[in-house]
Amino acid sequence: MRYLLILVLFTFNMYSNSLKESIVGDVSISTDGKIFKPVQDLIDFDTKVFTVKLVLNTQLLEDENFYLKILIPREYLTSSNLEYEMMDNFPVFKITKKIPDILLISVDYQNNNPIFQLNMYSEFDYKYLMRHEKLFYGIVYGIMFCALLYNLAFYFFNRQKSFLYYSSLQFFSIIMLVIIATPPIYIYLMYQYFNIFEFTVNIIIIFSILFSTEFLNTKKVIPIMHKTLLVILVLTFIDSFIIVFNESTLFYKILPTFLPVGLLVLSAILIVKKENKPALFYLVGWLILFICIFIVDTNAIDLNGVYLLHFAFPSEALIFSFALGYKIKLIEEEKQKSEQISIHQSKLASMGDMVANIAHQWRQPLTHLSYANMNLKAAYEQNKLTPLYFDKKTEEINSQINFMSNTINDFSNFFKTNKQIEKFGICGCLNVTYNLLDATFKHHNIKVNINCEKEIFINSYQNEFSQVIFNILNNAKEEFINKDIKEPKINADIIQSKKEIILSISDNALGIDGKILEKIFEPYFTTKEGGMGIGLYMSKVIIEQHMNGRLEVKNIPDGVLFNIYLPNS
Repeated sequence: MRYLLILVLFTFNMYSNSLKESIVGDVSISTDGKIFKPVQDLIDFDTKVFTVKLVLNTQLLEDENFYLKILIPREYLTSSNLEYEMMDNFPVFKITKKIPDILLISVDYQNNNPIFQLNMYSEFDYKYLMRHEKLFYGIVYGIMFCALLYNLAFYFFNRQKSFLYYSSLQFFSIIMLVIIATPPIYIYLMYQYFNIFEFTVNIIIIFSILFSTEFLNTKKVIPIMHKTLLVILVLTFIDSFIIVFNESTLFYKILPTFLPVGLLVLSAILIVKKENKPALFYLVGWLILFICIFIVDTNAIDLNGVYLLHFAFPSEALIFSFALGYKIKLIEEEKQKSEQISIHQSKLASMGDMVANIAHQWRQPLTHLSYANMNLKAAYEQNKLTPLYFDKKTEEINSQINFMSNTINDFSNFFKTNKQIEKFGICGCLNVTYNLLDATFKHHNIKVNINCEKEIFINSYQNEFSQVIFNILNNAKEEFINKDIKEPKINADIIQSKKEIILSISDNALGIDGKILEKIFEPYFTTKEGGMGIGLYMSKVIIEQHMNGRLEVKNIPDGVLFNIYLPNS
């Protein structure tokens, strides 16, 4: 039976320069301990007992110390001519300029395939990472798994594709990190039939591009770079199929793997220049990832690449979490601004009704003032203007002026934007809002019954709550007029329980069509000619988002019922 010998001489990861690559020179293997053949000459290898000879170029070393970890489990290692220590069941050799130039290792793989790997580590790796490797990996995978779930949850709640792409990116990144951190003896079967590492790297590149184009909106903001990224995306897709059938990448043999990440960093720089603040976090995260991948691909410095990549990917995930949080904050701020604009638009939409109400409210006192003026003039012309009569008419005039002044105050308060929480009575707020419409209601013979046994106080936004009541009452008035209801009537009831306060407002305007009833709280939905369709939408926003309550509507016999549920504070 023939066995495949996988001998990965160096998986140089982070901090690998030419010195580190040059420490191990020739590698040869012998089955009898006498005749050694170069590894590259061994196409088929069918023995389990052999000796490996490594030529060490120790003369290149000065004060540096390196550590060679050979991924041969303890039970397969029979002898060595140099001292070593066991770390995680694998031997680690200290390489200095004082040790012999030849390292001989005898192995007996018993009933297992002869597979092992050589990894070179710097002094920093050995002191701070190798001894805490499991803890380090645990923290890394924990961070990335949390980032995966975090973004997956955002996708399910928001249905934004960028979150799904990023979750997929994190998933395959975890798989890739596990592959490079796992000794090949435990995963060699996968490599016999499928190059899972190169395939996973391609999938990571694919989801990185998909995520970035979606998150940065490259198609709209930087269309030329967007087309470049799409070309890389298509080529990587094709290369992935090549890996499946050819067992090796073709595209990334020609171009370095850090190229796509470099293009994504360039895209972020172009976006940041256009004052996209969340892209700044994205830029920092992907810049760290690019630098680390560049170091691994080019062997620039002497840190182990496995550790470097385990640092880069979770760092990018953490920084992007900040980017996501910042973007959500901006969206929330934009949403609040939009709500304020909608509230203002809703009030402006009611301004015409307000002007009509002011006209109705002022018609009677203006008539009274006119009569008082004529009475004073007639009394003066007829020499009947006594001090007592003058004082009486003056008092009547002042009373009417005060009434008109209070009316203006009530209407002007309605249009103020007051975002301060204050204590107010629901019954009082209901009566004040009704008074704004009182003259109009009387003009159209609309009867209003307000049932409130005692004042109920809450801490919330009085002005906004008044707007909700006004919208409901004013809509009922318009329905009465449009449907020509003979005896229009509105009932308002306030009930307080241990948990909540319920304000019910009902009318007898024959109800709302069932199909329309489901849509009346949708923004910009209206059945009124020239209407804006934001009154009831903003009413629901105010009650449910600003006041932590509920606003519901349903048809009742001969009319419709609005229920406002507020927490009992």
